[in-house]
Parts: sequence; structure tokens; C-alpha cells
Amino acid sequence: MQDAYKILILGGVLNLAYSFLTGVFMARIRTTQPSVPRYLIFAHTGPLMQGAMLLGLAVALPMSTLSDGLETLAALLLVAGSALLGGKDTLNWLQGVKDEFQEKPLGFTLGGLSALCSIAGIILFVVGVIGGL
Repeated sequence: MQDAYKILILGGVLNLAYSFLTGVFMARIRTTQPSVPRYLIFAHTGPLMQGAMLLGLAVALPMSTLSDGLETLAALLLVAGSALLGGKDTLNWLQGVKDEFQEKPLGFTLGGLSALCSIAGIILFVVGVIGGL
């Protein structure tokens, strides 16, 4: 089994697990408050979507014509991007950030790094999959 495949599967499963964990925090907060903090909602839904995306990319991986090394790099970049995104939203929630674009907390920087990793990783995958069509 390819390393890229294992990385995508592990990253997807860990994202889903993290989403369930943040869902528990959302439920606990909601039992005592009328609403849930914005960035906790993001910390829940982001990994839920990222997990599904990573698992979907694992299904598309066999179509790729990239070398094993490039596929592994793409998978690492995408998993790192998803981890940084979840970390960004979690930090913003824990720090009580209301608007990361106005306040520019540490999470804002993590978000930028997340975008760079994710864009680089998905470009590699797109090139590889298109090459396999």
C-alpha cells in the first residue's frame, strides 16, 4: 500500500475523529448557552469537510500518474493543511477571537500556512489525476 494512500486515510480518519470531539464541546456549551462560539463551529465543520475530502482523494489516488514521492508530498501537504486549519479555528475559539481578519491572532497565521499547504497539495493531485485520464 502506497504511503500517500495511508497518509490520506489516516488524515481523513483523524479529521473526522477531531470533528466528533469538537461536536462534544459544542453540545456541552449548547446545554447552558443559547449559542455556540463561531470558531468552535468552524473547528467542528472544517475537519468534518476536510476528513471527507482526504478520504475522497484516497479513492482518486490510483488515477494519478505522479511518482510515489510526489503523491506522498501532495498527501502530506493536504493533511498538514487540514491540521493547520483545524488548529487555527481551535486556537481562535480558545482565545475568544471574534474576527480573525480584524484581530490577526496566531490562528490567522496558521490559516495562511494552511492555505499554502492545501493549494500546493491539491495542485499536485489535480496534475496527477488529469494526467491519468
